[in-house]
Amino acid sequence: MPTMMISEKYKAAQAIADALGPYRTIKHAGFQVFHNQSRDLYIIPLRGHILRYVNTPKYKSWTAQDSRNIITDNQAIAKTPASYAGPYIKALKTYAKICNQCIIATDADIEGCNIGLIDALTNITPVNRSIQVSQLWLNTLQKQDILQAYGKLITPKYEWANSGEARAIIDAIIGFSATREVSLTLQPVLNKLQAKFASIGRVQSSLLYLLYLREKEIRDFKPDKYWVIQANLLPKTANQPIILKVHHIKNPFKLESDAQTIYTKIQNEKTGTITNVINSPRKVRPPYPLNTSKALMLLTKNLGISANVALKTLEELYLDKIISYPRTDSDKYPTNFNHGQYLQKMVTNSAFGGWVQKLFQNNRVNPHNGTIDAGDHPPITPIESVEPKSPKFKTSLQEKVYDLIARHYLALFGEDAEEVQTKVEVDILTEVFIGRFLVLITPGFYEIAPFLKPKYDIDMKLNQGIVPVQNIELLAKETQPPPRYSDTSILKLMEKFNLGTKSTRPSHIDTLEQRNYIKRVQKTYFVMELGYTLMDSLKTVWVSFLDPKFTEWVETHLLAVKDGKMTMQKAVDTVRDEFLRLFDNFRAQKPQFLTQMKTLEQSGNVVRGQKAFSRGTLGKTPRANTVSGVSVASLSTTHCPKCKRAKMQLIITKDRKKYLKCTDDSCKNWLPLPRNGNPRLLKGICSLCGFNIVKISGKKDDKKLQYYICPVCWKEGLDTKVNGKGFCSSCPDYNVIDGTCKKR
Repeated sequence: MPTMMISEKYKAAQAIADALGPYRTIKHAGFQVFHNQSRDLYIIPLRGHILRYVNTPKYKSWTAQDSRNIITDNQAIAKTPASYAGPYIKALKTYAKICNQCIIATDADIEGCNIGLIDALTNITPVNRSIQVSQLWLNTLQKQDILQAYGKLITPKYEWANSGEARAIIDAIIGFSATREVSLTLQPVLNKLQAKFASIGRVQSSLLYLLYLREKEIRDFKPDKYWVIQANLLPKTANQPIILKVHHIKNPFKLESDAQTIYTKIQNEKTGTITNVINSPRKVRPPYPLNTSKALMLLTKNLGISANVALKTLEELYLDKIISYPRTDSDKYPTNFNHGQYLQKMVTNSAFGGWVQKLFQNNRVNPHNGTIDAGDHPPITPIESVEPKSPKFKTSLQEKVYDLIARHYLALFGEDAEEVQTKVEVDILTEVFIGRFLVLITPGFYEIAPFLKPKYDIDMKLNQGIVPVQNIELLAKETQPPPRYSDTSILKLMEKFNLGTKSTRPSHIDTLEQRNYIKRVQKTYFVMELGYTLMDSLKTVWVSFLDPKFTEWVETHLLAVKDGKMTMQKAVDTVRDEFLRLFDNFRAQKPQFLTQMKTLEQSGNVVRGQKAFSRGTLGKTPRANTVSGVSVASLSTTHCPKCKRAKMQLIITKDRKKYLKCTDDSCKNWLPLPRNGNPRLLKGICSLCGFNIVKISGKKDDKKLQYYICPVCWKEGLDTKVNGKGFCSSCPDYNVIDGTCKKR
C-alpha cells in the first residue's frame, strides 16, 4: 500500500523528493504533489496552517452575545479551514483513502508538529481510521540528512502538537473576548483616534505594556543638571599623538560652585603626575553557538533589520539548503556532531577559507560550546560553503545574513582573544583624576568575526611620572532619559520576561506595528498615540493582565504540555479559569475606567514631547483614509527593498497616479505601478526578490482583466529595458496561483 508524507512548505517537499529518488509531479489546484514511484510515496506540501480558530456564527456579532461568554462557552470558538485550504484538504483526503501510512514531515518544531499532527491529521483520520502515523525529523534539508532521517522515522511528538494547540485555543479565547470587551468600552476614544477596534492579545499586550512603561518614563523625564571636570593628557607614545581623557574622582558634581572651585584651582596647569597604573589582563572566550534568539539579536544589531525580516531570511536560507534549521533553543552541540564535514566544505571559500585552513593546521576542530542542548535541533549552522555574490543568494540581504552566521560559527573554533583593562590615577595639584581604557592585545576569534568585537582604545604604554596636560575642562551636562527600544533590545526584553517563543517573538513585534501601536523609525521603536492611550487607560484597572507575569505563567503550562506533564485540556481549563478571574476584575472596575476615559476623550491628544518625526507627527495614528489628499490603500507586509527596515505604502493620488512609497521619510525609495487598473497589495511574496505581489484589476475591451506583478522586478525591468520583467505571467520559473507565488 502507498505512503503519504505531509510537508509544511513547497520547497521542503521538493527537497525531500529530490533526496529520495526519481519522482513525477501530480498537479492539483494551486500546487503539486510529488510521487516517488519506487517507494510508492506521495509527498504533499501544505501552506502552513490550513485550519484556524474563529468565533462560531452565534458569536460573530460583537453585540449579540456577552463577550464574557467567549471565555465560558466551549462552543464560542471553532477550528475551521483557512480561505486557501480547500485544495489542500481535498488532496489530504484523496491520498488518505489509498495510503496505509502517513509520515509527518512538517517543520520540526511545536508549530510544525501542530500543523502536521493536528491540522493535517484532522482531515486524514476520518477518511482512514487505521492509517499508521510516524514523523520525519529534519535538522537540514541536505540529501544525506533527509535519507538518514527517513531511515529512522520517530514516534510522533503529539505532546508538542498539543502544546501548540493549547496555545492557539488560549490565545483565541483571550484575544477574542478581551479585544471585544475593551473595544466596546473604548469606542468613543477609538473613534477620535480613527481606530476601528483595540486589539488585545496575551503576548502582544504584555509587550506593548512594557514598551509603554519605557515610553512613559521618557515622556515624563525631567533632566537634572550636573557638572564634570575632565583633563586631557598627552602621554608619550611610539606612534601618533594620543589624548588620554581622565575624570575627576568626585564627578559628577551636583553643585556648580563645588566644581567651579576645583576648576579655578587647576584650570591653567600644564602637567600632572601619573601616580599609579594598574593593568588587568584577561582572556575573552569565543561566543556560544547560535540558537534562534541569539541569531535574531546578532542580525538585528549588525544589519539594522527587523526581527521579522531576520527570521524570514534565516528560513529562506534553510529552505535553500544553506543553513540548518533556524528555529532552535539549543546553543550547545551534541558531542557526536560532525563539524568536520562542514568545516571541510569551507576550506576553499574565498571569504574565509584561509581561516579554516589555519583551524585544521592548529587542530582546532572542537568549538566553544554553550550550555543548553534542548534536544530539538543543533544550533544554527552553515551547512554549505557559498561564495560571495553567488547566484544561490536570492537577495543581497541573504548574503549578508549568511556571512554573519558563517563567521560566527567559525569563531567558535578560534583562540581566545586577549585584552588589557588599564586604570590610571593622575594627580593635578593634589586633585585626583581617574582614567580607564581597554586595549586588545591578541585578536583571537575576533579576526574572523570582527562584528563581535567591542570598541577598543589605542594601546598606550603608561608609566608613573610627569605627563603633559593639554587642557582641563569644566562641562555642564544633563541627565538623559533611558533609550527607546531597538529590535535587538526588544528581543532581549521578551526573552527576559519569557514573552512568546523564539519563533513567534518577531511576529508579535510586527503585529504591534501593523496595529499602529508602535512605529519603527531608524531602528528605534516609538509608542504611537493609540498604543500609548490604550495602555495608559488599561494600566489602572487591568495591570494584572498586562503584567508579563501572567503570560509567563501561561508559558509554564504550555511547556508542561510539551513535556508530557499536563494534558492539553488541563492547561486550557486552568488558564481559562484564571483569565476569567482577570476579566471579571476588569469589569468590576469599569466605572473607574469609564471616568478616566471621559477625561481622555476630552483631553484630545495625549502625546507630549515628541520630536523625532518631522512635522510633529510622531505618536499620532495615521489616518485610515487620506493623508494630504492622497488615498492610502494599504501597507506592505514586507520591508522596503532599499532600506530593509520600513514598510511600503500603496499611494493613489487624486489624478490616479499609483506607486509604493517607503514609510521611512529618510529612505525616499518608491516603486512605480501601472497607471491603468486598480492595484491591490497581496500578502503573497515574490519568490525571486521577496517583496509583496500586487494584483492589478481592470477592464480591456469591456472585458474584465486581472494580472499580477512584482513591483521590484517590474521597476528593474523598466530600468534595464527588459520587456515583460516583473509580470508574473511571463516569469519562466514561477507563477502566481491564488495570490501565492509558486514554482512552475
